[in-house]
Amino acid sequence: MLARLEMKLKCEEELNYQMSSLFHGVLMELLPKEYADYLHLSQLHPYTQHLEYKEKNWYWVVCCLNKETTKTIIQDTLWNTEKIEIKKRDMEIFIGQKKYDEVSYRELMEEFYEKDANRYIQLHFISPTAFKQQGKYVFYPDLRCIFQSLMNKYDVAVQEETMLDRDTLDQLCDAAQVIRYDLKSTSFPMEGIKIPAFIGKITIKMNGTQTMVNFANMLFRFGEYAGVGIKTAIGMGYIKMTEERGRK
Repeated sequence: MLARLEMKLKCEEELNYQMSSLFHGVLMELLPKEYADYLHLSQLHPYTQHLEYKEKNWYWVVCCLNKETTKTIIQDTLWNTEKIEIKKRDMEIFIGQKKYDEVSYRELMEEFYEKDANRYIQLHFISPTAFKQQGKYVFYPDLRCIFQSLMNKYDVAVQEETMLDRDTLDQLCDAAQVIRYDLKSTSFPMEGIKIPAFIGKITIKMNGTQTMVNFANMLFRFGEYAGVGIKTAIGMGYIKMTEERGRK
């Protein structure tokens, strides 16, 4: 199961996306200590969270990638939370309207098998996004990094299956082409350092078979919950698929 909880925020002080890591700290404080310790020690992060500004309001968005995290994080913890505190900033933030949605992995696979997806895919990188290759930051939308990250995250979330395969990854990269972009370099603060990153939009054209087109679309739909790249648990790498006018 993939689940998303969007929470509208009200605060007297000004908020910004760079505070996402502070909200991650708040989430860990709200969770039962044993479960928070488990998430902290685990190399697997079956959840993401970030701050998003839209329609003149700030939202805290938390996504979960399996039933256990959905129940513990969203249903048992955040659903009944009406107020949070950021102690480092002495801030009190009220949570108003909540919006919840979910999709099963079965539904995701049914879309892959039953629909002819669009060959033109527009991605909006809403929160700062970056990758890490051979110890160095990659802060532009490298297609191999994007596909590899999504396939890795899928394997973590759905442990019964293995999606990351070099041949499939090569086929995706060969079929994909960035035909338009509107990007901006930025940075994401974390523990006294600034991680170089980017935000903005790209349009990808998928060539090749319809099966490969469907597969890419399924990966990006999964990525709307799982994020892409590094540090998605603390607020980086949130993406949305958007419709591009005139493309079908």
